[in-house]
Formats: sequence, C-alpha cells, structure tokens
Amino acid sequence: MTMNEALARSLADFEAGRIDMDALIATWRRHGVDDARLPAKWREVLDGLLMRLESARLFSGESCSFSQGELLATMREWLNRVQAQIQAQQ
Repeated sequence: MTMNEALARSLADFEAGRIDMDALIATWRRHGVDDARLPAKWREVLDGLLMRLESARLFSGESCSFSQGELLATMREWLNRVQAQIQAQQ
C-alpha cells in the first residue's frame, strides 16, 4: 500500500466511523509527517494540520477555533495536491 492509499483509506475509515481520531492522526503522522521522501514543506504543512486537529479534538471538535470538518477537508486537499505532485514527477 502506498502512502497515498494509506492516508486516503484512513480518512475514509475515520469518516465512516471505522477508526477513531487517534488512529487517524497516528496514520497520517506515520505515512505523511514522518515520511522523509516528502519535501519538508509538505510535511510541515501536514504537521500543522494535525496539530490543529488534535486541538479541535481536545475541545469537542467544533467548539474551538479549528473546525474538525474543515480540517478534514483541508487534509483531503493536501492529499490531492501531494498525489498531483507525485504524478507530475513521474
């Protein structure tokens, strides 16, 4: 399974209720932030998104300044852009 597949699957699993927030974040850190094959700027952006998602989780998701739904949409956009970048390099 590629990085993109693992991240897309975990996001779909979270949205379907098959995994919890901790598992989602752990997967995205392991396959995204910690993947040295990705350029540092991509990993930094993802790390920031995950930190905000963790903060949103601590404050009941939507009650803090970070909307969980918006963060998940941004993560999906990040993944789409990474996929496009990888395809452009092939």
